[in-house]
Amino acid sequence: MQEFINVERISAKQRESSDRIDDFREIYDILGTEDASIQASRCIQCGDPYCHNKCPLHNYIPYWLKSTANIDLKLSFKLSNESNPFPEITGRICPQGRLCEGDCTLNDGHGAITIGNIETYISEEGFKKGMRPEFPGITTDKKVAIIGSGPAGIAAATYLLRAGIKVDMYEKDNRAGGLLTYGIPGFKLDKSIVERRIKWLIEAGMTLYANMKVGDNITFDEIVNSHDAVFVGIGAQKSRKAKINNEKADSVYMAIDYLRSAQKRLFN
Repeated sequence: MQEFINVERISAKQRESSDRIDDFREIYDILGTEDASIQASRCIQCGDPYCHNKCPLHNYIPYWLKSTANIDLKLSFKLSNESNPFPEITGRICPQGRLCEGDCTLNDGHGAITIGNIETYISEEGFKKGMRPEFPGITTDKKVAIIGSGPAGIAAATYLLRAGIKVDMYEKDNRAGGLLTYGIPGFKLDKSIVERRIKWLIEAGMTLYANMKVGDNITFDEIVNSHDAVFVGIGAQKSRKAKINNEKADSVYMAIDYLRSAQKRLFN
């Protein structure tokens, strides 16, 4: 570790623009094992790790950086998935520059550790080698309803299923994922990544009810009466006006509305 003295910060490479222009796939390639190990070895292993403290999930970042530097993928994968319900997604879309990497000690002069790139590498390399999130199966007689299948709903389902609790997830759209599916463009987060995570939750014992809008297709009371608890994670999908001149002019669209419309058109 502490190889920052000898090794410069390197981020994942962008795909060539000549390739990207022909598709809507993700912009960045994923680090290889050698590059991930070398970049992880730059970590100082701070006694009071700012990256860990700044992360909203308090991920065990210094620990899986060390195991990645030592090319211990199995340990890295377990540590990464322990505190994070979908590290392969956060590694792609989290604003690391304002969070973990933004608070990295090396950010002042040497360049922060490429935490997001390494986080993505750990998951994707683990998946390639057959590693999967671990669930015990349904081991209790409890059942929880989750309304909304976005990040909050997926996270709640993950930890409930880890505890052996049956989960029923209700989603008003025909695909699960919320804004992960409909609000983030494919060049930033390929939709197969979200679908894969939902598939694993279903295999772990979750039942997904798509095209099921609570209040229209099923009443809230029906859900409450048939479950031990209800988690409501309907998100914040209503756009807010900026209160600037001409914002109501023709051909002015709210960002979330536009993104959802564009993604639905791509699905059709």
